[in-house]
Amino acid sequence: MTASTGTARTATITDVDVVRAVFGAFASGDLAALSDLLHVGATWHHRNDDRLGGIHRGVDAIIAYLTESARLTAGTLHAEPQSVMADGQGHVAVLVRLSASRPDGRTMDGPQVVLVTVEGSRVRAIEQFVGDPAAVAAFWT
Repeated sequence: MTASTGTARTATITDVDVVRAVFGAFASGDLAALSDLLHVGATWHHRNDDRLGGIHRGVDAIIAYLTESARLTAGTLHAEPQSVMADGQGHVAVLVRLSASRPDGRTMDGPQVVLVTVEGSRVRAIEQFVGDPAAVAAFWT
């Protein structure tokens, strides 16, 4: 209840909140929380011709994709949302700065765009576009 109006307030979870929670769960390594934010049949399409490229279908495949990314970078993979924009109808665009290093000294630091489809309070689909496809492919080789 609020003192000024005497009415109860309810928190509404927005599409942006869901997407920010996904990034937060990934950043903290909380794969259980991340799994809970995904529809069972969710897809993640990493749109690049590299070892991680392609469509990852289902929660287990998405978690495996993210786990492999973290393993290959010895835990240095960092995805920092720079700007988050939503249309209020389940579509969220995120400009991301992605950085990581590989144990052999290769580094990656650049922009990516992630398009997220949210249904209810869970992610249905993620489309990931890399800023420099050749550099990203060389990093993951």
